[in-house]
Parts: sequence; C-alpha cells; structure tokens
Amino acid sequence: MGKEQQISTWIFMILTGLRKQHGLTLDNFLPLIKKYKLVHFLFDHYELLHYYDNDYIICDIIKYVEEQGGNANELLRIE
Repeated sequence: MGKEQQISTWIFMILTGLRKQHGLTLDNFLPLIKKYKLVHFLFDHYELLHYYDNDYIICDIIKYVEEQGGNANELLRIE
C-alpha cells in the first residue's frame, strides 16, 4: 500500500469513527466535513496524529472546529 493510499484509508477510518461515535448520519455528516475542511485538517496533520489513538484524534478534531470559530455541537449532535 502506497503512502497516499495509507493516509486516505486513515482519514476515512477517523472520520467514520467520529461519525459513528457521535451518532451522525452520513447525510448530516458530509456537509460538516466540507464546512470545517476536516479532510484537509487530517491530511495536513497526519504525520503527527496517526501516532495517537482514535479518541485523542476525535478530541483534537473537535478542538480544531472550535478554534476555527465553528460549533462543535454540530459534530457532537447536541442541539
């Protein structure tokens, strides 16, 4: 498996874990991925984050969304 495929697989795994952990439907989650540019964030920080466990990475994603002025409650499915 090439490096790009490895990174893509890791990003997919992390985003799927985030979505499932917080009970988001795919229809609700896809716009959030685009809105907060989560694929870009994970890609840009792969070298650091892939050493950590999924729970740490998910917490880091939530912090990133908040630092961007976003509403983390959208990801946590809190209305």
